[in-house]
Amino acid sequence: MAPAKARHPHASPTPQARVNAETRRYQMLELYKGGATERQIAEVLAVDRALVHRDIKRVLRELAEKYANVADEIRGLQMERYTTLLQRWWQPAVAGDEHATKMVLQIMHRISEINGVIPDKPLISIDQRSIQLQQGEVTFSIEAASASYEGADSLPATKPIPETT
Repeated sequence: MAPAKARHPHASPTPQARVNAETRRYQMLELYKGGATERQIAEVLAVDRALVHRDIKRVLRELAEKYANVADEIRGLQMERYTTLLQRWWQPAVAGDEHATKMVLQIMHRISEINGVIPDKPLISIDQRSIQLQQGEVTFSIEAASASYEGADSLPATKPIPETT
């Protein structure tokens, strides 16, 4: 009986190895969906954390590719529905009908949402804190601003605001 040939390290995996890898990836996905960290998944499945990271990215990419066209089709159908509703309410809204105007604004908001026009986080965040002073002055400063301001080098120095009564 001839000894079994040693597999070349760069040879294609066997069909069983591919099935095992695919099963492992979906086990990782289930654990990840359940809130497990990559480190926890690596410990549970006794594999390297880098493998967990790669496999989760791979399975998520495959799922995204699988459902990409479905999402586009659903978005297209929704756009047709919203357009039909918008046409129905547009003229009364333009004529001043308050209810129709509210409907048009709601429909337009939904259209903006499904097309990704509305950002997922605010463009501006304000941190407002209450300050009570008995005496003295308050100086306000902007910690960060848009770099697109053309006169950024010639901004005047801030001056204290006199205490108000």
